Amino acid sequence: MNGQPCGGRRLVAQGERLVGLLKKFGLSGYEVRAYLALLELGEGTAQAVSEAANVPRSRVYEVMNSLIEKGWAIAVKSRPTKYRPQDPEVALRRSLMRVEREMEELAKALADELMPLYRGGVGEEVPELVIVRGEQDLWKRVKSTIAKARRSLAVALPLIPEEVEETLIPVASIMRERGGSVRVLLGNEVDDRDARKLAEHAEVRRRELSFGGGVIADASEVVLVLMEPERQVPRLGIHSAHSMLTMLAQTYFDMLWSTSQPAS
Repeated sequence: MNGQPCGGRRLVAQGERLVGLLKKFGLSGYEVRAYLALLELGEGTAQAVSEAANVPRSRVYEVMNSLIEKGWAIAVKSRPTKYRPQDPEVALRRSLMRVEREMEELAKALADELMPLYRGGVGEEVPELVIVRGEQDLWKRVKSTIAKARRSLAVALPLIPEEVEETLIPVASIMRERGGSVRVLLGNEVDDRDARKLAEHAEVRRRELSFGGGVIADASEVVLVLMEPERQVPRLGIHSAHSMLTMLAQTYFDMLWSTSQPAS
């Protein structure tokens, strides 16, 4: 039979909107396809999922294991192993709980570091800490921080505006030539073409980043960005060179990086 397999046609019929929404809950493109295929199959082997979802056979076991870890699929003991979809309501609730837990941990850690500054309890070191409001000013500070990087650059943003990309790509290219470290963590909704473009100049991975992200230059300066999930525009930011805040941001970035997926 010519053309796209029937399973692939049914997946396309689900619509780009459904795919985009699932990606916002931390699923990669292949994981979304595999989960939708499981919903249609009810139960199936890795090979059946691969064929129905158009997921390469070389990747399908990795994709299924990731779905299980994220709570979106269940493995059934059999030979060969079969897979079932998790109840969507259960999977969505678990995903929300995971994101909320991560944000609560970050908020508590930030509060522990920032409250001494608020109370005037800092000893010798009183660094600049600026609360940034407004999309234009926030992206301006993001670009400025990126441009200052010399040895290492860590970027985690749900999306990369064109104006930020125009600063990021040349800086990343120069740093790479000099042996620097450039890691870019993108939201799942970023277009594959844009991800591949960035991957020519930096190490790029994907992860759910609906709530925001930030930029860390040389582990010494940070801009934290809080996004409006519905509109995907920056709502609030923190710009600081405080050593404890930058260290905390770097630690959190490393945690996000370790649980991200390679950009496909």
